[in-house]
Amino acid sequence: MAFLKPDQIEDLLYAVEQLQSKHDQLVLTFSHRAYRSDKAAEYARHGYMRRVGTLKRCIENVYKLIPPERETIPDRNVLYDAQINIQAFVANVYGAIDNLAWIWLYECGLETRIHRTRVGLRAKHTDLRATFSDRFRAYLQKIDPWLEYQIEYRDALAHRIPLYIPPGMVKPKDADAYNDLSRRMTEALYVKGDGFEYERVSAEQEKLLTFQPLITHSVSETTAHFAFHVQMIPDFNTVEEIGYKILDELNDCRHHP
Repeated sequence: MAFLKPDQIEDLLYAVEQLQSKHDQLVLTFSHRAYRSDKAAEYARHGYMRRVGTLKRCIENVYKLIPPERETIPDRNVLYDAQINIQAFVANVYGAIDNLAWIWLYECGLETRIHRTRVGLRAKHTDLRATFSDRFRAYLQKIDPWLEYQIEYRDALAHRIPLYIPPGMVKPKDADAYNDLSRRMTEALYVKGDGFEYERVSAEQEKLLTFQPLITHSVSETTAHFAFHVQMIPDFNTVEEIGYKILDELNDCRHHP
């Protein structure tokens, strides 16, 4: 049985088809803005916009490597390639959000008032948040859980355990059989020294695995696993949404400090 229902898969594939037009409109809007600050223009055109293109391509690559309707366990190299794209995606989601913070800093001339270590859009970046409109601050508070989820996975990727796709899951009803086969594999390899028996039992064990398109990092530091086909789309949409809201802030001169 597929991890996702047919109507869910259809909705996701439609969303992927819309990525190109969403990307193009976002890039067009940011590139056509007349920036007062050269630094802000650089962070917009060579930071945020470039990252948005990377996000789009990562989603397309993942969907091509592992289609959402897939039920069988992918080849190990396919899993590695998908992981690489998801890792790049996570890094650039957070990078895109930081780029937007730097655009605001430089375009509003705040670089002499706010130290570079205090630049960002998370709840802890109180100095920068204080310069936004009440409306945008309320929006940021609403998405604080999303921002924290992003930093958890970004920090795990950059500093601790890299993100990975488990090659297979064991159904609870098969757990005892799976563990018994693991014991027999160990016995075959280290007690009997029988490589053929090890391979035979290993093949039998693999039949108990089912594929679920999930991503995780440390087994001890988080219990969160997210379905990457599902999660990548709203993550892209949120990066897009924050971008347009930052432009709204910039276009409203009343909120320029």
